[in-house]
Order: sequence, then structure tokens, then C-alpha cells
Amino acid sequence: MSSEGPYHAFIMRWLDALAPELEYRGLVGDRRALVRRVPSAWRRGLPSDTWQRLCMPTGVRITFRTTSPAIALRAEWLSSPGERAGAIDIYLNGQFYSQIGSAGVGAVEDVVYDGPERDQVVELYMPTHAEMRFSGVGITEGSDIALPNAGVRPTVVFYGDSITHGSVTARPGTTYPARVARALGVDFVNLGVGGTARGEAAMAQIIGSLKADVIVLAYGVNSFGSSFEEPRAFDTTYDQFLGIVRAAQPAVPIVMLTPLFHTREFEETTLGGAKLEEYRRVIREVVYRRQSFGDFNLVLVDGHSVIGPGQGDLLADHVHPNDQGFAAISEILGAQIGRILSLL
Repeated sequence: MSSEGPYHAFIMRWLDALAPELEYRGLVGDRRALVRRVPSAWRRGLPSDTWQRLCMPTGVRITFRTTSPAIALRAEWLSSPGERAGAIDIYLNGQFYSQIGSAGVGAVEDVVYDGPERDQVVELYMPTHAEMRFSGVGITEGSDIALPNAGVRPTVVFYGDSITHGSVTARPGTTYPARVARALGVDFVNLGVGGTARGEAAMAQIIGSLKADVIVLAYGVNSFGSSFEEPRAFDTTYDQFLGIVRAAQPAVPIVMLTPLFHTREFEETTLGGAKLEEYRRVIREVVYRRQSFGDFNLVLVDGHSVIGPGQGDLLADHVHPNDQGFAAISEILGAQIGRILSLL
């Protein structure tokens, strides 16, 4: 599980990707060095573009506790990150410290911490938009390393489009699910799939298979933007998706976030002439309908109350939030999730 060798001024002990001292968070299924978010067993039930997004490990974290005065990482980028958040973020005791990245496809090895010997929890946020294989951690010979012993924490599962996935945040640690989780001290799973969040049954089944304390559904823009479904069909799909999740998770609170403000939403339409507001209306009606039949663990959050008309400065382009916008989402959505967790 480990090997020795010189590294800079230190004698390093290397632990491979599946060493028992390393804890993986944000994965569906067992630990794996090829840090795709979902096991390959789900591939057949998913569209190819959705599967391709799930191969990007946004929200996956590898964490451990160590006293080492030097920490090194080995990783292999299997796809080029381009200009997106394609590096690994290093957090020490909950605070951002540094990054390790690659300009393209290939293996990287480097020291990510070189400082005082101290007891600290290291959390490695995997890239949002690059497929990768994690290869191992190096610490100085004689230093302690162990699981973080964080105890049992609530888990929030997020499903959504590119905004949930992390476009176009600056770093993997600044997606809104990551911000919410750190602020509330919870664990999370990010199932955001940029451009392909269309409410497939297999995605609902994946969500239903997870141990969750709160579930967040934040999609609808992809069905509108690509004219994938007109509102009437979207009503059926959204209700069926929610029904699959609810059947598997009968009492878990589910937060539904309607689409955020879209600077072109007042003039853009689907091929059938529908505007984005009609998709918000569908989500509201599905929620109200289910609440009227007694499902009181559904919480509706209006996207315009998070980023609405007149708040275009919170957007990086016509649809995606900038980092200030991600902070706004995490503050408002995090407060709602925090209230729910306080009642559990």
C-alpha cells in the first residue's frame, strides 16, 4: 500500500489511492481511483451525454488527517480541463490552501503543502470538468496519517444542471453545493450534469438509492433551452421523476428550486413558443399538487428569489452565475436547508 523514495528535501512515504487511511466523499458506491461519480453499472440506463458528465468528479472529495510537514499528490488527468475548474483544490482544516492542476491530459506529481508540522484535516476537491484518476498521497516518513474521524454528518444530495455541476465557478471548492456543505457542516453528493439535466428515470433511481437527509432538485433550464420538452411533457417528466425519488425516499425532505433568472428569458422561447416562466409554473403546480395529497416534505424555492431580474451582475453570462452569484445561491439555499435539518 505504500512505497518509499526521496522527494525534494524529504523522505516520502506514498500511499496508493485506495489506502485505508483515505476517505472518499461524494461518490455513489464504493471507493475507486477512477473518480467517476457513479459506478459503471448505471451507464446502460443513462444517455451518453449524461454519463459523460458523470465521469467528471465534481463534488468528490478525498480526505485524511495528518501531521506531515509535507504533503504530495499523484493524479492523472484523463481529459483536458480546458479553461474550466479543472484543478484539484486543497483545503486544510476547512480553509482553501492551494491547488494542483494540469494543462492537459497526463500524470502530475507535486508537493501541495510544505510548512509547519501540525495536526490537520486535508480535503481534496476533485475537478469539476475533467475526468481523472487519483493515484495517491505522499507524506513525510514517520508522520501520522489516518481517517479524518469527522463522525456521522447529515448528507445533502443535489441534482441539477450546469449551475449545480459547477459552471462557471473559479474552483471546485466554490460550487454552490460545496459552499452550502461547508457552511452547514454536512456531507454532500453533487449529481449536477451540465447541459443534460432532463429528469431521466435512471437519475431519479440513483438519487433514490442514496442515504440522504435532504434532497435538492434544481433543473428545468435544459428542458427549456434545448426545446427537449415542451411544458406539458415536462409536467409529466418532472412528476414522474419526483415520484421515483419519493417512492425510494418516502420521508426525506425534498427542496425544489425553480430556474434562476436568465437574461434572455423574456425573449427566448422553445420551438413551441414556450418561455422559461412556464417551466417554473410546471414545477410549482407539481409541488402544489403533491402537497395537496399530503406530501408536506416538499419545499419550493422560487429561483427568482435567489437570482432574479435586476441581478444580472450575479451572472457570468446569460445563464450561469459568477462566484458572487454562487455565494448568493449558497446563502439562500443553505439557510433553507439549515432550517430543514434543524427540524430533523
